[in-house]
Amino acid sequence: MPVEPSKIAVTVNGEPISLEEFDNEFRLIKIYYSAVSEGEMRAIKLRLFEQVIDRHILVQEARRLGLKLTQAEVDDAFRGAFKDMPDDFLVILRTQGVSVESWKRKLLQEKLVQKLVKKEVNDKTNVSARQVEDYYWSHLGDYWMPEAVRARHLVVQRKQRFDQVMAALKKGEGFSKIAETFSQEPDSSQGGDWHFMETDRLPPAYLSALAKLKPGEISKPLKDDFGYHLFQLIEWRPRRMRTLAEVQDQIHDELLKRAQDEAFDQWVLILKKKAKIKVKQDVAPVIGAALEGHREQ
Repeated sequence: MPVEPSKIAVTVNGEPISLEEFDNEFRLIKIYYSAVSEGEMRAIKLRLFEQVIDRHILVQEARRLGLKLTQAEVDDAFRGAFKDMPDDFLVILRTQGVSVESWKRKLLQEKLVQKLVKKEVNDKTNVSARQVEDYYWSHLGDYWMPEAVRARHLVVQRKQRFDQVMAALKKGEGFSKIAETFSQEPDSSQGGDWHFMETDRLPPAYLSALAKLKPGEISKPLKDDFGYHLFQLIEWRPRRMRTLAEVQDQIHDELLKRAQDEAFDQWVLILKKKAKIKVKQDVAPVIGAALEGHREQ
């Protein structure tokens, strides 16, 4: 859509970006940052201008490479976007003064950029098994698993309710079912199972009660300021080092994400150095700090 010269804020490789587009972007971002301070909003707005210009550079690169979104990708983009939005999102857009067309245009630009980045950066970035192994052995301290215990825990505050618990146990009802029925702990819906809890996070009295048990056994009643407690031991987990096989996928994903981020930053920097960005002098005080060196003279 042609932009009137008087409404051009920035040109990127000769392609105009209007003040209206920047304004729409800012109105959209205000939907998510309505509660921040004025100083924070200025910083957000400044970063937003940079992002708009970066996105235009990347959309131009996608066009240069002949990349387009298929109709299926367009449909998926809108379907996914609306899935995560509140039911009144279109009303919110109108309240902020943003047209649906502007929002859709921004969304499709972002999806095209994602497709470009996948092709030009992510798919070309790899992490070898040797890199994963080297990282593991040089960061062994990160892979210690502390001693932990898994148990079911039941607690009630009143003695009368605890007597009901003991009566149910005497009848042979399962601990998990009793905990789900009577316990006042947040994990009662899971039968009192707190999963693996690091032993240094547990009160000494709890550890002492659990130390006397074999898996499946139930402790003697324990009373403290929180009420009446019972524990059923499931499993002790000794302190040990996680093996390379256990963590190699995690390490691979972390290293790959880091490598992709670094490759992306370098790639965008090269594209921006090649780009001809000109900021209109009359809007330079608004966005010039983010684009120093690109103002029209």
